[in-house]
Order: sequence, then structure tokens, then C-alpha cells
Amino acid sequence: MRLATQGIAAMPKRQSRLLTDPQLRRLAAAGEPVAVSDGDGLTFTLSAAGTAAWTLRYRIGGRRREVTLGRYPDLKLVDARKAAAKARVQVESGVDVAVEKQRRKEADALAWTVRELLRDYENRVVPGLAASTAFCLGNYMTADILPALGSRIARDVTPDDAQALIERAAERSYWAGANVRKAGIALFNHARARRLVVANPFRAVNMPSIAAQPAKRQRVALNAEQLRAFLLGLPALAPIDAALAELLLRTGVRIGEALSAEWVDVHAGEWHIPRGKIKTRKRMTDPAFVIRLHPSTVAVFERLRALSGGSRWVFPALTGGQDRGMDHERALDRLKNYAATLPNFPAIVFHDLRSTVRSGMRALNIRVEVCERCLNHRLPGLVGIYDVVAPEQVAGAFEQWGDYLDGLRSSATVTSLHRKPVHAAR
Repeated sequence: MRLATQGIAAMPKRQSRLLTDPQLRRLAAAGEPVAVSDGDGLTFTLSAAGTAAWTLRYRIGGRRREVTLGRYPDLKLVDARKAAAKARVQVESGVDVAVEKQRRKEADALAWTVRELLRDYENRVVPGLAASTAFCLGNYMTADILPALGSRIARDVTPDDAQALIERAAERSYWAGANVRKAGIALFNHARARRLVVANPFRAVNMPSIAAQPAKRQRVALNAEQLRAFLLGLPALAPIDAALAELLLRTGVRIGEALSAEWVDVHAGEWHIPRGKIKTRKRMTDPAFVIRLHPSTVAVFERLRALSGGSRWVFPALTGGQDRGMDHERALDRLKNYAATLPNFPAIVFHDLRSTVRSGMRALNIRVEVCERCLNHRLPGLVGIYDVVAPEQVAGAFEQWGDYLDGLRSSATVTSLHRKPVHAAR
């Protein structure tokens, strides 16, 4: 009896014989769906889409099964026969090779190294982060986590591994340890989202068990004598550290905003700090905070361009390549060590230079709301500070401050900072 075939797709031709290489090449070139047995269950298949592959058909536990051994011509005839023979031995010993292959595939999918995890994090997570967050976390991932754990399988990283890494970072400072923990949590949160780990090993680490959080320190604002000593002593620092310190002192920006600066942000005598790189970005409406640069600040950037070696970063990392920014904690250590060499000089951190800019501008009788706008602050209780202070006033304040610093550096005697009568303010 003839069966109706209308509307039914043609089945691949089935043949059973020992295959040869010329025969396989002809079948592949013909491009027609086909399934040809080489004997003992080894079958060459060509799909309608043109994919050629080797499969092994077998029976186990009374059930018919098949497993793909590999694609042709990547897996040649002689190698396919060897792979089939090896699989048959496993089947005879009770192993379902198709199930075993699926288990290996699932295990391989989970066996990402921390380096591979970081690469996936950078591709999937970083584009959705604020630039300042991505910069800070990325630096600690690259400088601390990757060297220690990069070659490890992510699912094998334990809380003990995380604690040892955080403890090493905390030897630099409490905040270095806390930031490495924060970066590790972010990275392994992504691993959990990708079902690569069951638990986040960095969340199991508590900072109080490693180091006590330091008490909040009083901000330091340098006086005129200290400012002059600081500026005149900068040549004792490495050129890039000297430039960083002077840039902070001239612009009052936060250290994170400086270290995340890219050359694309600096042009035409202005520094545009994108909103995404600014700590207080939620209070901003403008796409960037713009600082009109004093000529001496322009000169600092020119020195930095010569030092950056073609990096996209104004402050590239000193080690580990120029594809990331300078490390905050190590730069802070160098600043502290420099300040300790100056006679009768207070211990300072980067934010003290920002405090110095504000107090110095006020002492030059620059209006308080203009000083706050220069630091990209909003005054408590003052609505619309971004509207009541014109850009020209901010530029004028930076010009006045820059002139004062230039005078301090060049004068033989120190001109003390003092406030003029309030009615003289403009």
C-alpha cells in the first residue's frame, strides 16, 4: 500500500555501510539532508541547515539513545571512529554517555574563573553603573581581586579566601579593606545572578572582625604658610603625584573625580566632569560640572598629558597597564608620606585640600554661595543655588584663587589669608 506523502517533509536518506573520506566530502558538498551509518551505531548526519555531525546511536536500560560526538569536518572519520569506540566501552559499563555529556556541559558552564567572571561583569553590569561607581569598584577588582583570585574557579572561592584578601588590603588602610569587600560583593553578586555560585563569599566577611572603623577626623584647612610650604615642596614628589596634589588644590574636586578624569573631559580651557562621575549627581540637573581652568591649572594638565603616555586616563595606573586609573589608596599613602616630610605640617588626606579651597576662597572674600558652587555643593536650606550663582562668578572665583596660589608660590613673603569686610564682596 502506498502512503500519502503530500505535505510531509522528506526524511533524510538512511544508508548503512563503512564510510570513506571521499564519500563524506561528496555528501557534505551535495548539501542534502542525509543520515549514513558507518556501522555499530556511528552515524554521519547532514541537516537541512547544512550542519554535518557525527552521532552515536546506542541502547541502555532498554531505551534507544544517541549522543553527538562532534561536527564534521572538525572531527575526521578516523577520530569519529575512535570516539565512538571509547563511548561504546562506557555504555557497556553502564554509563549513559548522553547524560554524562550533558553533565559535563553544565559543569563547564559553571566553571568560570574569576577572570572570566570579571570580563562578563564588565560587559553586562558596568554599562549600567554610574561612571564613578564603575571606576572605583573596577580599580579594586583589577588591583586586588584579580591578582589574588583571577585564575581560581569562581564557585571554588570561599569566605576564607575572601577574608584573607580583605585582610591584606586592610593592612594598607581600613578603607582599602572595606572597598575590596565592597568590590568583591559586587562581583560575586553578578556570579549569583549568573547561577555560577550559590552564596557570595565576600558577604560572609564582616569588617569589624578585621579592623575597627577609624573615628571621623576633623577636616584640615591649610593656612597661607602651610599652603606655600606645600606648593614649594611638591617637586620632591613623583611628577604625577605632584600634579595630582596641585590639581586638587587648584580645583577643589573630589579625589574620585580627579582619578576618574579622562582626556576627553578636558578641552578648550575647561574641565567637564560628567554627572555620572560626581558623588552628588542625584542633586544635579546639568550633564556635567564645568570648571573654567586658570592658566596655571592648564599648565598642570599639560604636564599630565606628557606623563599619561597616551592613556585615556588623565591619571593612569602606575602599574598593571594603562587601561585603568590610578589607585586611590596608594596615591593617598604617597600624599601622607609627603606631608610628613614638611616641618610643622598637619597630617592630611585628599579631602583636606578640598576643604582648603573652600576656606581659602572664603578668606579671599568670595561669597559663600559662590564658594559652595565652586565645589559643586548645594547649601543647606538654599533653594536653587545652581540658578542664583552665574558661571561667570564661579570662573571668577577660580581665577582669583589661582592667582592667589601663584602669588604664594612666587613671593618671598607670605600674604596671609584674611577676610575683608562683607560689604566689599562682589
